[in-house]
Amino acid sequence: MRLALIHNPRSRKNRRDGRKFARQASDLLGDGFLVPSSHDEMQEMVTELARRNVPLVAINGGDGTVSDVMTAIARIYPEDALPDIAIFPSGNTNLIAQDIGFSTRGIEALKLLYRNSAVLPRKTRRPLKISWPEGEHETRLGMFQGSSGYARAIAIAHSPHVLRYAPHNLAVAATLVGAFGSLLWRRQRETWLAGDRLTLEVDGTPLVDGLSFLFLSTALQKLNLGIWPFWNTGKVRTGDLHFLRVADHPRKLLQATWALLRGRAPAWLRESPDYTSGKASELVLTCQGDFVLDGERFSPGASHRIVLSEGPEFGFVHD
Repeated sequence: MRLALIHNPRSRKNRRDGRKFARQASDLLGDGFLVPSSHDEMQEMVTELARRNVPLVAINGGDGTVSDVMTAIARIYPEDALPDIAIFPSGNTNLIAQDIGFSTRGIEALKLLYRNSAVLPRKTRRPLKISWPEGEHETRLGMFQGSSGYARAIAIAHSPHVLRYAPHNLAVAATLVGAFGSLLWRRQRETWLAGDRLTLEVDGTPLVDGLSFLFLSTALQKLNLGIWPFWNTGKVRTGDLHFLRVADHPRKLLQATWALLRGRAPAWLRESPDYTSGKASELVLTCQGDFVLDGERFSPGASHRIVLSEGPEFGFVHD
C-alpha cells in the first residue's frame, strides 16, 4: 500500500457530500480507505500503517482531524521515517490546508494524488508540539494555538448561530472580530479587556509577566486572504514558531486589528509595548484558562503551564 486516506465523516463538508466520496474512495483505495470511529481506533489504524511502512497518508477533514492524525503518526511512526501527508479541506476550519494542503477536495483531488503523488509539489513544516510539564496529557501536535481572548472568542465562533452564517474559511478573522465585537457590550467590555494573567518565556528568556488580552502562536507560514497577525520585532529571531501577545487594555486595538487582518504591521504597532510578536523555537506559556489548538479546547493542567516547541518535520504534498 503506497497511499492511505483517513476520512472523517463528521467534518462539516463531509456531512454534506461525504457518502458519495466514501464510496468512490473505497473503490479506489480498498483497505487503504480508513474511517476511524474513535481516537483509539485511529491509533490502531495508524499503527497498522506504520507496520506496513505506508509512505503517504491523506486526511479528509478539518484542522482538528489533521491535528489528531499528525499526533498519532508522531507517536507511532519512527521520527526518521514519517510519511508524507496530504490534506483535503473538508472541516469547519481549514487553516492548515490554506497553507500546506490541497486547494480542492473530493474524488478528483484524491485521483490526482493517487496518480501523481511522486511529481506533486511538497512543502515541509515542523508543527507546534504542545507538552504538559506535569505530564497530565500526552504530547499533541498542531498548527495554530490561542489563549485568553482567543479561547473565549472561539466559543463564539463555534456557536450554532455563527457557524450557520459566518464564512468558514475566515476562521481567524471571524474569531478576532467576535472577540473585539464583544467590546461593544458594556457588561463584557471590562472582562475582555482585563484579559488573563499570563507569563511567557521565549527560548528560555522571560518576556511577559502580566495581564494579557490575547495570545496566538502558529507553525504556519501564511493564512488565508492575506491575514497575518504576526511580525518579527528583531529581538527574537530563532525558530519558526510565530507568536503574538496583546496586553490588557491595549491602546488602538481596533486600528491594530484592521492592520493585522490585512497582513500589515505599521511602525507604531511594532513599537507599542501593548503588542509583542516574534519567532522562536520554544515558548513556555502559563495561563489559567483553557487554550485552543486547531479549533479544539484543552486544559493547561494543574500548573496552568504548557510548552510549545517545534515538532518533527513533516512533508505535505499539495496540488
